[in-house]
Amino acid sequence: MKIKQKVFIVIGLLLIIGVSFAIVLIVRQKNMPKNELTVTESSGQTFYANIESIKQYNDGDFYIGVKGLERNNINYRGEFTFKADDSIDMTWKGEKIGISDLKEGDTILITFNDEILITISPTPLEEVVKVQLIKD
Repeated sequence: MKIKQKVFIVIGLLLIIGVSFAIVLIVRQKNMPKNELTVTESSGQTFYANIESIKQYNDGDFYIGVKGLERNNINYRGEFTFKADDSIDMTWKGEKIGISDLKEGDTILITFNDEILITISPTPLEEVVKVQLIKD
């Protein structure tokens, strides 16, 4: 009978440890910040540009052509193009805007995560994460 009692005690302790571990995981997950994996403004490269063209192609995709301003680093004064889609955070004075709120001649601030800029003109930006309308 002593062996059975020891087995039940060991099984009981393992059950208590397992349930405690599960409770800790659940509580930790519920208390974890929701925005831990979001892209922040400080990530990537940022530069100022004027919108030179906004084109919608037959497939419905919008492409924006821009020219970097003189106040930028020399690498960001050329012509660039990027696909404008829902993955890009577009804002004006902190408010969310859409592609229809942008027009040719607007000054914008572009944040992107491309690692290598191709030396063709206009340079395609593949990973634009944020566009801020500066003035319209």
